[in-house]
Amino acid sequence: MYMNNKLGYLGFLSLLGLLGFTGSIEFFGFFGFMVYFRYFKVIPDELFKENIRRAATPGFFVSITVTALVSVYIALLKNVSAQDVATGLAIGLTINFALSVFVFTGILVYLEIHESSGE
Repeated sequence: MYMNNKLGYLGFLSLLGLLGFTGSIEFFGFFGFMVYFRYFKVIPDELFKENIRRAATPGFFVSITVTALVSVYIALLKNVSAQDVATGLAIGLTINFALSVFVFTGILVYLEIHESSGE
């Protein structure tokens, strides 16, 4: 196994999915990170690194946008308790993480399919 590709280490986040068996079914979504284990077999050449940059940029900007939208939404709420603010920020953080990872992975898969088709 070629362990020099650091993107493969994201696959170890799938171990958090085991916490889903303790009754917190929200953790089952972490099993989706198992797809990153395949990158241990990919030698990171220049095109691969460029595809990572292309996929990471929109994921980063989605993360910033979601953070700004959630922050503005929380700031515009009137007469809310600290518990409601904390709950809103936790939900916003969850959406932020999931959406940015989904965008990154989706664009990376698209770029890999596009590359393998020879276009």
